[in-house]
Amino acid sequence: MTKPSKIGPAFILLFSVPLLGFSSVVLYNAFVKGKGFQNPIGLAGIGGAFVMGFLGLMIVYGAFVGYGRMKEQAAREEANPGSPWLWKADWAKRKAESQSKYSQIGYWMLCLFWNAICIPIAVGVVPEMARRGEPRALMPLGFCLVGFILLAVAMRASIRKQRFGNSYFEFYALPFAPGERVSGKINLKFETQAEHGIDLRLSCVRRTTTNSGENSTTNETVLWQSEKNVSSGAVGPGPLGRAIPVDFALPAESYVTDQDNPRDQVLWRLHAQADVPGVNYSDDFEVPVFRTASGTPAARTSESSSFATDNDGFAVTSRGDDESGAVQKPSHVKVVVSPQSGGTEFYFPAFRNPGRALMLFAFTAIWSGAVYFLFHSHAPWFFAAVFGFFDLLLMYAVAHSVLGSARITVGNGEIALRSGVLGMGATRRIPVSQIASILTAASMQQGNTSGNAMYAIRLRTKDGRKMTVADEIDSRQEARWIVSQIETLAGLALDTHVEADSPFGPPPQPGQAAALTAMQAMRLGKPQKFSFVSFAIFAVLVAAMFGFQFWRMSSFKARASSARKSAAATAKPLAGRIYSGHMTDADEQRIVALPAQNQAEELLERAIRHDGRALEMFESNVENWTGRLKLTEAMKGLEARSQYSKDLRVRFANADLNLTLQGFGKNEQAAEALLTRARSDKDYRAWAVYYLGMLGGRGVEYDAIHQALLGYAKHDPDARVRQWAVEGMRYLGKEEVLDELLDSFTHDPAPAVRDRAGCNIADCGNFTRQQRMRMVPKLIDLAADSRTGAQTRSLCFLSLSEITDANVPGDATAWKNWYEEHGAQKMAEFEKLDWWEVRGDE
Repeated sequence: MTKPSKIGPAFILLFSVPLLGFSSVVLYNAFVKGKGFQNPIGLAGIGGAFVMGFLGLMIVYGAFVGYGRMKEQAAREEANPGSPWLWKADWAKRKAESQSKYSQIGYWMLCLFWNAICIPIAVGVVPEMARRGEPRALMPLGFCLVGFILLAVAMRASIRKQRFGNSYFEFYALPFAPGERVSGKINLKFETQAEHGIDLRLSCVRRTTTNSGENSTTNETVLWQSEKNVSSGAVGPGPLGRAIPVDFALPAESYVTDQDNPRDQVLWRLHAQADVPGVNYSDDFEVPVFRTASGTPAARTSESSSFATDNDGFAVTSRGDDESGAVQKPSHVKVVVSPQSGGTEFYFPAFRNPGRALMLFAFTAIWSGAVYFLFHSHAPWFFAAVFGFFDLLLMYAVAHSVLGSARITVGNGEIALRSGVLGMGATRRIPVSQIASILTAASMQQGNTSGNAMYAIRLRTKDGRKMTVADEIDSRQEARWIVSQIETLAGLALDTHVEADSPFGPPPQPGQAAALTAMQAMRLGKPQKFSFVSFAIFAVLVAAMFGFQFWRMSSFKARASSARKSAAATAKPLAGRIYSGHMTDADEQRIVALPAQNQAEELLERAIRHDGRALEMFESNVENWTGRLKLTEAMKGLEARSQYSKDLRVRFANADLNLTLQGFGKNEQAAEALLTRARSDKDYRAWAVYYLGMLGGRGVEYDAIHQALLGYAKHDPDARVRQWAVEGMRYLGKEEVLDELLDSFTHDPAPAVRDRAGCNIADCGNFTRQQRMRMVPKLIDLAADSRTGAQTRSLCFLSLSEITDANVPGDATAWKNWYEEHGAQKMAEFEKLDWWEVRGDE
């Protein structure tokens, strides 16, 4: 749930400081000291100061207003914890506000900010550059041109707002449920005639954000989509003037709205547009689609899912709107179908998407201009070379978009394919008997807000080859119609569903929280939200830039402890419930009657408090909870606390919990799918090896998983993958793995890998105290080796202290003496313990 923090608004306010400071200095010099009115440059600076001051004040206003709205949002969520469709103020009123309601304000802000910077610079430098005949004078003029384009966009948005008003989508039901209908009406001002009607499109979209900060990228994949046209005669009267009727049938096995994880969301979006004289109508509305308490979420299996997976379990496909049958020909198609001597030809002409091609051309022209100036300036050659390489890729994309065409000819028992620029390209002929399937593939869009994806025709052969035979298709229905025609002519089974390949794995599951745990955020280095903890980490990193040497020589014990407990710190675990004693028969009967979420939380809480009966009950039921658990705040805290328990059985229960939350069964199929994913998907490999360790530690395909993890830990070029392979190995629990972790601890070039290997040897891994005690002589020898670095030696002493609980000075000789005198006694002490008793947090 939303938790308002004063850190965020304070951080935003920092951005207003330079704007207000610059504005104040310039205006003070101009109006108090009388400076700045003597020349055009001074006057331009004064104008820019006014604009920047205004923007600074707007940022201050926005920070305070935003904080107030966050508090209101938190109150709504707290009041309706089980009804996320009531968390949005407009949804609670049975309507969805236009997503472009305040877009004109944003456009004007961006326009003012851009021009406030570019115009004064251009006024100051362009005349002098022009007098010297420097071609670089065109660059600031180019930026000013962008400013005028932004001005036109802002004016157009204002005209649209004035013409159609604050439109909204009024619901006939709240929420909309899978298997039912999305119905209601769009209320707006519409004082014109839409000759071709109003086009409506309902889309289920997966929005995924990768990286963070300036490098963040938002991608959208259309999982399901349905379109219809509402005739102008069906538009009736409404409270704002006119009302557009909306009615779509939802598949029974749909994904539901899932916004738990801001970096991986499932959204339902209604898009409406109409071609009318003047500024066209275009709007988007976010729609609440949820399963309510009265509806039972259907089981998510590859056979029944409306968004099934491929053989590897990771490519997403939508089948929600009966997409296996014939498709009606759209009223407007761009493909040219004609009979030929060899059969029927489908010709995809060049320049079939003019808008997309022109935008790409304009961007490439600007990029090429930047490359030109880099080559003719004194910038390092490396920058010119890198920008030039990407410029070549952009030029190829422009050539493909503007000049690229494709031909598909079906006949005589084969399919002939030809694609290229200006019609040039070799013809490939594939017998129909070798074709496994022909599908429509939806592309992943960056920064898309309207749900418009581009589509391609993809052919798969029976020997596993995959090829794209035509792309740049902007109509879903047209792409499906083309596939249905080709399949009919070729005599193939009719299957026109749309495939959406995603490199991010399967989308969040209905009824299951999709947010990554804080531990997962630590694993992949992708922060889930701005919080006090992340702000503190940022401050620590900045301080470390100035005190690196001090940091290296400081106590490594604090660092290891912080690494071990960072998951618990980030997850902000809730205070555990206190139980009066061990579980009784009455407790067991009561727990069995609870919902799965409550069962899991109470049993894991009791297990953490060393209740053996609760632990056995948790282990026997955890796989049955797959798809039924949510990552609540309580569950996050329990997951973090169980990760480094004093009871190895609880640590293994932590692994079971994570596998269940991710939807992986403890079986060979899950192991094979993760091994395949690790080999084929570099972006997911770090996750895959971590979960493989959990499976291997539970006895699933141990030998295969062990060898795979060892290979990734030793040989993968990505330090992040090696680190999480080492983290996965800590679950394996066998003595041989400790020697392999020692090798990573000694020889891996990445400090993060060495730190985690050392921590897993010391007390973080799922190893018994006897197993760890056998590592003591090896660690002492490593510390005594003159070739061992100071940092590794310090970590050796830390690990020795945590393995033995002995208080010995950081000296190899002292540790040798201690081991000779007390080593056998300490081993005997550990052998008397139960196998699961280890050194841990609780």
